[in-house]
Amino acid sequence: MANRYAVAGRTAATAATADNVAAELWNPHGTKSLYVREVWVFATTATSAMNLGIVRSTAKGTSTLTVTPDADNAFDRRAVPPSGCTLELTFSAQPTLATPYLLRAIAPTVIGAGWVWPFPQPIEVVAGTGLCIATPMAVAFPVADATYVWDE
Repeated sequence: MANRYAVAGRTAATAATADNVAAELWNPHGTKSLYVREVWVFATTATSAMNLGIVRSTAKGTSTLTVTPDADNAFDRRAVPPSGCTLELTFSAQPTLATPYLLRAIAPTVIGAGWVWPFPQPIEVVAGTGLCIATPMAVAFPVADATYVWDE
C-alpha cells in the first residue's frame, strides 16, 4: 500500500508575466515517482482575478521559500516522504515549464476563491521533475494557499 502525504504553504504574489509559478511540488529523487492525487489553491487576497493552471516542470526554479515535508505530513504519520520532495513557494528564478498546461481555470477577485482538483487517476511526477501551479496569462497571481496531496 502506498503512503499518502499532504503539504501546504502560502505563495507570494507573482509578477504579471505569463507562466510565472506560484507553487511547485518538486521531486528531487533519482528514480522514485510521486503520484499527485489532489491540488488545492485558494486566494488569500482580493487584489486580482486568479488565472491558474497546472503544468509540469522539467527543471527546478530557484526558490526563496521551501517547505520540506516530514513524517507529520504523512496521513499515517509513520514516515517521511521517501522521495525527499519539497514544496517551493516563491522564486527568484522561475522553473522550466513543460507546456502545454494540463489544466486551466479562472477564479474571481474574491478572498477564498479557488479550486480543488481531485485526480481519480493520479498525475505521475517522475524523478527530477515537478508539478506547478502557475499563471498561464500575463496577469499577477495573487497571494494564495496551495496544497498538494500525493502518494509514494
